[in-house]
Amino acid sequence: MARPHRRRLTSRWLAFTRPIGAAVGVLLALELLLWATGQGETLDHDPFAGFSNLVPMFEAAERSDGIRILRTADPPRFNTPQEFLADKPEGSFRIFVVGGSSAAGVPYSFDLAFSGWLQRRFDAELPDVPIEVVNAARSAYASRRLLAVTRELAHYEPDLLIIYSGHNEWGEARFYRHLIGVNPILFRLRVGLASTRLYAVVSRALGVGAGPEASPVRFDDVDNAMQMFAVANRRLEGEAVSEREMLYREEHYRHNLEQMIFAMHAVGAQVMLVTLAQNLADWPPGASSHRIDLSPAEQAAWEEHVARGRELAPGDCTGALAEWTRALRIDDQFAQLHFEVANCQRALGQLEGARHHYLQASDLDRIPHGAPSRYNEVLRELAAEHGTLLVDVEEILAGESPGGLVGNNLFVDFAHPDLGAQQRIARAIAQELKDQGIPAGRDRWRTGRYVESDPRQLLDESPELRVREHLARAVACLLGRRRHCAIAEAEAALALDPDETAARDLLTVGRNLPVASPTASLRGEE
Repeated sequence: MARPHRRRLTSRWLAFTRPIGAAVGVLLALELLLWATGQGETLDHDPFAGFSNLVPMFEAAERSDGIRILRTADPPRFNTPQEFLADKPEGSFRIFVVGGSSAAGVPYSFDLAFSGWLQRRFDAELPDVPIEVVNAARSAYASRRLLAVTRELAHYEPDLLIIYSGHNEWGEARFYRHLIGVNPILFRLRVGLASTRLYAVVSRALGVGAGPEASPVRFDDVDNAMQMFAVANRRLEGEAVSEREMLYREEHYRHNLEQMIFAMHAVGAQVMLVTLAQNLADWPPGASSHRIDLSPAEQAAWEEHVARGRELAPGDCTGALAEWTRALRIDDQFAQLHFEVANCQRALGQLEGARHHYLQASDLDRIPHGAPSRYNEVLRELAAEHGTLLVDVEEILAGESPGGLVGNNLFVDFAHPDLGAQQRIARAIAQELKDQGIPAGRDRWRTGRYVESDPRQLLDESPELRVREHLARAVACLLGRRRHCAIAEAEAALALDPDETAARDLLTVGRNLPVASPTASLRGEE
């Protein structure tokens, strides 16, 4: 009696699976046909914004003289492609640099990043040692995507990896949640789909032109460069950051850096960790918020003390600090107040206190503009645990700043080193390598043969570099909703180059920003 029932179930199952099987068969046949005809071989963009390994950072190429090289597949704006020899010469030393926009030399170029200055120093002081310094940094990349890049670099016979990364951790975690928050199995399935030739052909057929902006068949549908603005908008709308999320983000950062170290050590390469520096003294926090459990009465008292202090400062910073100290006893979580306290302490010569409060302002910034100060401790701890090289750029730049307060003297905006700072970073890296006998003993270094360029002369000779500086500051000011600052920087760029369309666009955006409300004024809007 059971056989008819079993036959009916089998019949239904076949009726259900046959169309699926037929569809899969057609797709497989198309995929095989594409393989046979050589179509759809590669994607022209990564639909996963660098979180997958579908599109490598470097692709095989050939120079005009017939030499085989590996070249940047998709060079960032303002930068020429990075390249290195496909067949590494015997006795040569290969250095890769990874990080975000600061390591990439924004707002200048790879050539003017610390990697470029380092290459020129090597050429002068170690002319007998073939050394390649390859910049593999990318704007907006945080540690997760840099881990994927590092694993690719491990295949290119590296001798040293230099890591300067940490300013993009919050942006990447928030903005790419639709990619990094997805179930790992589902993500791998998506990557598998996107790796087919059929996907590549359909993607191009439905797109209008080439490149990631053209194709509608993609999982990442937002411009990478806007991730910081996405974070800023949410923070300015009152999105809170929990202590748990901060701890998780730090552990995520530590884990990715550790995996990068393991990937390099596995192929016999050394690693150099570089601590993070940023503009603490001259760049106000982008957004501030009160402690979560602040009562209305406490907030009213806090605002009264802050208002009194602002009436006194800057003429009477002693009196202002007394009022602000009372406010801090009520609520010490408001970033902008710490910044104003630091300004007054700086004016009074209380430099140690000023450093503390500038750092607090940065750590409490709700956009945030800089990396959490704990990240430098993570870097130092990892260097000690895994025996990597360490260059303490935070300490070095503080030592070269008036009163140890790092600010506009070394930075274009909140986190991008200016030309002089990029040179200082390169100098510190070279000194550490020389001290360690890498890639050659101290006796082989021809110290003094390298003459460093004058940054001011470079800027005078290349006005477009000054334009880029103004554009970078304008964008950073817009990020913090600092309307007047954004307008001033855009106008300064236009004064140097009236045809600069980016400056005109930024000026329009700045003029259309809403006028600061009483709440916004507490964020430091001019």
